[in-house]
Amino acid sequence: MSANELVLDEFFIDAISEVLNIGMGAAAASLSEMVEDEVTLSVPGVEFVSRLEAANIIGTKVTEDVSGVLQGFAGAINGDALLLFPEEQSLELVRAVLQEDLPLEELTELEQDAMTEIGNVILNACVSNMADLFEKTMIGEVPAFVKGSLGSVLSVEQDKGIVLLLKMDFSIQEKNIHGYVTFLMDFASITELQKNIEAFLGDE
Repeated sequence: MSANELVLDEFFIDAISEVLNIGMGAAAASLSEMVEDEVTLSVPGVEFVSRLEAANIIGTKVTEDVSGVLQGFAGAINGDALLLFPEEQSLELVRAVLQEDLPLEELTELEQDAMTEIGNVILNACVSNMADLFEKTMIGEVPAFVKGSLGSVLSVEQDKGIVLLLKMDFSIQEKNIHGYVTFLMDFASITELQKNIEAFLGDE
């Protein structure tokens, strides 16, 4: 089944958006402690699309290469979580987290480690929060730094499975940085996610 054939009602979309916003709140708290400054994260938009559609949507806002972190997760729901920032904003984020006005050359050298740490905090918070709310086991793999064109990072040529695409607003040290979180899942995992959301809401 393709993303175009997937039918999810607005109630489910709103529910998963709320679940992920809770996870972002936890991630913001962890990052605030890390940088000793207020960090805010929010998810203003969520949609389910194909890999190609995800690349096209992000591509309307991003013209350069992207940097990010890829982390697989398995358990009640399986898939890959991917945090993405435009290359320029990625370096700006690293500069803000390190709290140093470093030259571009030094920033680029530090980008991989800093982004991996940031991605680990954000993606783990999202996955762990879903696991806690659903009272299920979901385990994250070791995160990996990724960099390149949107098409290559999203593996558009595969165009298999469905992408849960989150637009993410990131505010730190008076800087507003816009990024994306994508969850790459097959139809079975999307169905399982829907069941867990329904069960969670039914228990409230």
